[in-house]
Amino acid sequence: MPETPLSELLSPAILSRISDYHLLAKTAVEGLISGLHRSRCRGTGSEFMQYRSYAPGDDLKYLDWKLLARQGKACSKVYQEETNLRCAILLDASASMAYQGDKAPCSKFRYAAMIAACLAYLARSQGDQAGIFVYSDTMKMATPPGSHAGSLPKILAGLERISPDGKADHALALRQSEEYLKGRSLVIWLSDFQGFEDQLGKALRRFRFSGHDGLVCQILDEDELTLPFNETLRFVDSESNHEITTTSNLIRDVYKKRMNDFLDRTRKHCLDQQTDYLLAASSDNIGYLLSAWLHKREGLR
Repeated sequence: MPETPLSELLSPAILSRISDYHLLAKTAVEGLISGLHRSRCRGTGSEFMQYRSYAPGDDLKYLDWKLLARQGKACSKVYQEETNLRCAILLDASASMAYQGDKAPCSKFRYAAMIAACLAYLARSQGDQAGIFVYSDTMKMATPPGSHAGSLPKILAGLERISPDGKADHALALRQSEEYLKGRSLVIWLSDFQGFEDQLGKALRRFRFSGHDGLVCQILDEDELTLPFNETLRFVDSESNHEITTTSNLIRDVYKKRMNDFLDRTRKHCLDQQTDYLLAASSDNIGYLLSAWLHKREGLR
């Protein structure tokens, strides 16, 4: 039987059919890294994790001289103690994240939760500590990196029990997560950031002042990006219950301008605070998001 192409394997249309988050993460992550060399052997005082290309200035004691002699490749050995990273995932589970357009394979929350599960699985497979904080108007789940409660099976089982509801209290999530983040961490924030774009810069600044690095992933449904409707509809804010009735064709140009302004402000706040920013529709392949994490992790090593 031919293998499923990676472009299909990492699509939310395929992954959202898997209800078990552990199986989902295992399928996606092992598909992503199946082509990488992942052999391990014991060294002196640490565990060998992987090779990386030698760069000028690297300690020569980690250069694999035998590999250089056999294949002419200059590669350094990377050990677990060198690559260990603390990774904290902030996941918005407010009511607005429950939205799922007619053409979307899953809701925004389901899409974000799949990414969170894969990142936690990927982090652990790289020898890193991973924790997750899921919130709306309360903290629904808090498993700090490195804690006993933060074992991977418990994280993924906990995700399965969460449903999005309530109003997003991003400030509360920041305060409570900061209490658990001892030492430098990589904070990955998954949200639509609806109504929070003007406060985002201040929040990211707090993380930067605390010595943390950030990766912001803004998740929206394709409907929110394009407003594809043609008929007269009643639009209801899922968190404030505010509603308007209008004909989409009459407001589409103004809507798209305001949406672009919203995205630009969010992106600018991230740029100003030296935080990586990614925009994803809930129908997008998650492969590039996982690759972005690997790239970010490599840069922090």
